[in-house]
This record gives sequence, C-alpha cells and structure tokens, in this order.
Amino acid sequence: MLNFMTVPSSAPRRIRTASIATLGCKLNQAESYRIQVELAREGVDLVPFGEPADLTVVNTCTVTHVADQQARQMLRRAARQSPAGVVAATGCYAQISPQEVAGVEGVGLVVTTDKERLVPQLAALGWAFGQAVEDDQDGDATRPDARLRLPETRVRQFVKVQDGCDDYCTYCIVPFARGHSLSRPADQIVEEVQELVGRGCREIVLTGVQIGAYGRDRYAMRGEELPPPGAPLAALVRRLLAETTVRRVRISSIQPQDWPDGFLELFEDARLCHHLHLPLQAGCDATLRRMSRRYTTSDFARLVERVRSRMPDVAITADMIVGFPGETDVDYLASVEFARTMQFADVHVFRYSPRRGTAASRMAGQVPPEVKQARSAELRAAVDEMAAAFRAHFVGTTRTVLWEEEIAPPIGTPADLRGWTGLTNNYLRVNALSTENLLGCETPVALPTPTGEVFICDEPLGPA
Repeated sequence: MLNFMTVPSSAPRRIRTASIATLGCKLNQAESYRIQVELAREGVDLVPFGEPADLTVVNTCTVTHVADQQARQMLRRAARQSPAGVVAATGCYAQISPQEVAGVEGVGLVVTTDKERLVPQLAALGWAFGQAVEDDQDGDATRPDARLRLPETRVRQFVKVQDGCDDYCTYCIVPFARGHSLSRPADQIVEEVQELVGRGCREIVLTGVQIGAYGRDRYAMRGEELPPPGAPLAALVRRLLAETTVRRVRISSIQPQDWPDGFLELFEDARLCHHLHLPLQAGCDATLRRMSRRYTTSDFARLVERVRSRMPDVAITADMIVGFPGETDVDYLASVEFARTMQFADVHVFRYSPRRGTAASRMAGQVPPEVKQARSAELRAAVDEMAAAFRAHFVGTTRTVLWEEEIAPPIGTPADLRGWTGLTNNYLRVNALSTENLLGCETPVALPTPTGEVFICDEPLGPA
C-alpha cells in the first residue's frame, strides 16, 4: 500500500537531482540523511536546498503551531526555487494534517507515513532515478561508482534507534504523528554505525522519540514480558562500544523514568559522552501531573544527583514548557526555582502551544499569550545565567575537542589561518584558528588559550 495522499498528474517522472530541507528534531535530521543515502544510491545527484531540483523534500515538524507555519513557508519557498520540479512534503506535519499540507501552493506530493521508504514507494509508481543511459554522452552511466554519489557524512551524525511513543503526554502531538513505539533491530543500528565510521564519522548521536523505551515496544510486544526500563538501550550501547570503532557515542534525550540500574556504569568508557539531555518539561509537581509525566521533581532531582556523583563534569540539559494550561504564577516560579537548583548547562524553553487532538488543548485555564511570552523571556534569562556559569566552570581546564566543521574566521584574521568549530565530550562549543586541517581530529585544548585563538563559544549549549 502506497502512503501518498496526492501524486502529481505528470507521473511517472525521472529524478536526476534532489534536495532536502529538514525542520524540527534530531530524529528528523537522522531520517533525512537516510533518505539522501537512498536517493544517492539510485544515482540521484544531491544538491543544496535552494538550488533547482527535480525533487525537493521538505521534512516537516508539527510540535508547535509555529513549526506548522515554518513548514508552510519552507514548502512555498521550495516551489519557487524549483518551479519545474516536484515538491514533496513529509514528516509529522504531513502526517497529522495531510489535507492542509496538500493545499499549500506548489506541493505536488504528500508522504503520510514510511518516509524513509520514499525511494521504493516512488519506484512503485513508475518513477525513475538518476541519469538515463541516453543522457550520458560519455557512456559512463553504467559505471559502478556512477550510482554511489553518497551525501557527505558529517563528523557528528545522528542515528535513529526507535520511533514513536506510547506515553501520550497531554500536551504532545508526536504520538499521533509517529504512532506507537517501534525499535530498530540492534543489528541494523550496529551496521549503520560501522558504515558511518567507514565514511569518516567520528561521533554518533543516538536519537528517537523516546530512546529510553528502546526494545520495550509495548504495543508491538503485547502479550510478551517487557524487559526492565532502559535495559535494552544499555545493551545496545554496549554493543556499539564493543563492535564499532566510533570515537564517541552521545545520548540525545532520555526520559527520567527510563534510566535503569547500572546504566551510569557504562559512562566509565571514555567514548560515551558526558552529556545528558533530560526532558524535564516543568519544575512543579502539579504541572507535571497535568502533563501526565511519569515522575516528580524529587525523582528528577535524585537522578541528577546520581548522575553528577558519577560524572562531576557532566552537562545536563533539559526541555521546559511555560504557560501550560492551569499554570499559576506560583507554579511557574516553582519551575524557575527548580531549574536554578538543578544548575542546567542549558534549557530549551518552549511556550505551550495547543495542538488539536491533545488532551491539554481541551483543558481549562489556558494561559494568555502575553503571559506565556513574559514567562518565556524570564526563564530564558535565567537559563543564560546557568549556561554562562557552566561554561565558566571549565575556563582554565584542558578538554579534548572533536573538530566538526570549518567556519568563517573573524574579519581581519591572517589569510593562512582557517576557522574551526568542535565540541568537547561534555558539549562545550569551542572555536579555533589553525593553519592545519582539523576536520575530524581530536586535540586537547586549554579553555581558553592566552592568545584568545581558541575560545568557548558564546552560543548557548543545547542537546545533541
């Protein structure tokens, strides 16, 4: 069964060039990369978003109404940039509101599910990929390497381990968009990481909707005895450390209730990054109950204490929502105070956005927009102070930096110096000037150096 809502009337088509724009979470980024790989393996040339292409894929997000608006803007932009091509919408917004997405001017295709199987689905419609033999004047279309124009592998790459969620927090639209929790087989994940390492990747970030639920797919495994929370994820991490040579493994985001006994012991391996993203959402128990979160602030604080006792240098980042229905001034101030107590390295602050179909959208006590805006600004200011304190703690220490990409050097930099940016394993962003090619290298760096050529970036830290 094909998972398209609309199909261009001009099908079948031949796709010689393609581009992808990605909105939203790290999981979307991981999925977009796999789409690129599959297109490239069919001989499609990948071009940057913004250049004309036969196929432009916009991987959308719907976590807030602002994300929906950004998706519509990106789809219209794609149509303007490639008037002769096909614009395909995929991702959570396309899944939740396919009719609305199909109505955006210029959208020719809406992929409602199985977006990572875009290539076989298009092939089933009769679409062709890559250069036709008659198009290749040099007769090289049949060369083996002509069908392996793979996308550039970044030094730090996102790897999807599971999709979907079975928790249904009252504010969240994601379970409706992505469905029940479904884990990828560990063998596939290990194979993908081995492939990425072979192509130059030095750090992988394990990502998913709820990666702590990995291997505990309650819907798919109904009738079976579920393993303990977090245990399958711990087993997966052990395999990646034992069976691959990837230099770093980073955990993207894990729910507090999914931490198993013994998981922290894995961080004794230096390849496992000292950075944990714990989605708090609220620092007030009354608000957590209305959100249907499965922990209390005391549970959260105990976990943070356990983590820091094992890793004093750890960067702990979080998500927090302000203006949730029923949040009083007292509730909000309690959240801010709890965040300060946790001394986060950074917090992603979201203003609550009602999503049609969620329980919270029907709750009484909806907070006025101006109140949410004021609370957001105040919490962000507190977060900036916490982030600065975290960075300042490491000034004068030496940390190993993995250099991820080249950046533009400051104006006035001598011509022989190139700019580079990278991360420590506890997610400090570091910039450098060097005459050498640092891409993919790991070097010890004093933070900062006396010359100022290496410095901690002023940008706030965030989850990998």
